[in-house]
Amino acid sequence: MKKNIIIAFASAALVLFASCQKTPISAVQGVGTLSFSEFTLGLDETVETKAVAASGNYTITIIDSEGNEVEKKTYDEVKNNDYKLTLTAGSYTLVASSSADEVPLAAFEQPVYGVSKEFTIAAGMTTSIGELVCTLQQCKVTVSYSDDFLKMVTGQCSTKVTVDPEQPLEYALNADKTYEQSAGYFAVTGSTMTVVFKGDIEGGSKSMTKVFSNIAPKQWRQIKFIPKVDEEGNATFDIVIQDLISDATLNNAVDPKEEIIGEDPDAPKGDGGITLAPDYEAGCDAEITDLENMLIVPVEIRDMAIRFRATVPNGVKKFNVLIDSDNESFLSAVDAANARELDLINPLPENGIIFDVVPFPHGQELLGQTDIAFNLDAAQDAITIYSGRHTFKMIIVDQTGCKNEIPVVMVVE
Repeated sequence: MKKNIIIAFASAALVLFASCQKTPISAVQGVGTLSFSEFTLGLDETVETKAVAASGNYTITIIDSEGNEVEKKTYDEVKNNDYKLTLTAGSYTLVASSSADEVPLAAFEQPVYGVSKEFTIAAGMTTSIGELVCTLQQCKVTVSYSDDFLKMVTGQCSTKVTVDPEQPLEYALNADKTYEQSAGYFAVTGSTMTVVFKGDIEGGSKSMTKVFSNIAPKQWRQIKFIPKVDEEGNATFDIVIQDLISDATLNNAVDPKEEIIGEDPDAPKGDGGITLAPDYEAGCDAEITDLENMLIVPVEIRDMAIRFRATVPNGVKKFNVLIDSDNESFLSAVDAANARELDLINPLPENGIIFDVVPFPHGQELLGQTDIAFNLDAAQDAITIYSGRHTFKMIIVDQTGCKNEIPVVMVVE
């Protein structure tokens, strides 16, 4: 009996040892590994450029679920040394920043770029951080004055911009018509921006205060003062605000919004000679004489040659297509490709479905082009499935800011 007990105990010990060998020690201890072997940090400064590599002195901080800082290194330190970090199982946040300090409330020429990513560490497992792209963490603000406005200046002036009341910035406008052209960078602690102008205009002291809403990081607010005439015929002035989103990764189809208060004398006039017409030299059907009422018949009856040519004398800056229809099934198919508002220059990845069906020219190579050919013969196969009126509004903006909106309507009976 004693021998049997010893053998049984020994067998149990072997089973326990074997099971322990299958479980990593780290799992027993409740820790895992964060690997930076696949980690890359990009920098996206404006909507017009693609992300580039961030500098090696960017700060990488790991913060646990309770807000405690558990590690802080430079990008070079974690990237170039196959760096691995052992962490207790749980939730964490990686914060990358171009500044080792907090974002200043407001400062001239001190942009801060950064990104954060939440991740989870599982016991006994390795977690990898892939590619992250840093974007502007502040609202960028510049101030300028039209030539006609500067003619009205007869003494010292200033423009005060406030996002956080604790730290406004003063943009000086001197009596000799020189002015502060540095960019101010504001931490977004609220959703409004207050602009206060004070100074000597046409021999008298003038002031103006305006409040602008929807302030957010990744914006460039361009403040421009322009002259205008009030209802009584007196010369006064107003402000033009233009918002530029500086983050192409948020939405590649970003279109700058303009809020014009008063008439901007420097604004581009007309459509810049932008046209879109049937390309008969390329074999377009002679029957396509009205772009807003094109009749598309089933291909088994007749196969049309649908070819256009866009002419943009000053070169393309933006080329968007807005797609609409009175056929809900057609719109559902368009929605599957997230393509109701299609940016041909910066298309979204999911837009690829629509390009397989309607082969619009697209990509960065469109920038600056003055002559763009469209061969949409292949689009008929898909479009004739859906009866109704399908509208493709072509919105073309040239390098000078001139714009033309040209609807192309295909009718399937």
